[in-house]
Amino acid sequence: MRAHPWLGGPLPNASLAHSSLEKWTHWILASRGHAEHWQRVFRAEATDQHTIWIAIARAVQMAPVIEIRDQGQGLVCGVLVVITVRSRTAPVMTSWHYDDVTRSAPRLVTAYPTL
Repeated sequence: MRAHPWLGGPLPNASLAHSSLEKWTHWILASRGHAEHWQRVFRAEATDQHTIWIAIARAVQMAPVIEIRDQGQGLVCGVLVVITVRSRTAPVMTSWHYDDVTRSAPRLVTAYPTL
């Protein structure tokens, strides 16, 4: 696998992707974040965090990078994945941060359904 991401290519080190509980509880599935979108599209609740994470972590291993931004303090990659939660399938935009793309695993920054 290439050390640096490229548009249309795979997310480097996707099999090592990780996420923090705080990101889920304070942003991705929080009311001040994207909870409304998750509820509308998937009928998802905060208790679905693990199920959603597993679906994203699996899907991101095969989905192409669609955006790359150099943040000065690391690289951010956008990857559109398609996941199924509660028998509903929809596209989900994900954003991944690398402190150092040649040595680190991607960390989930955010995720939200795009429908």
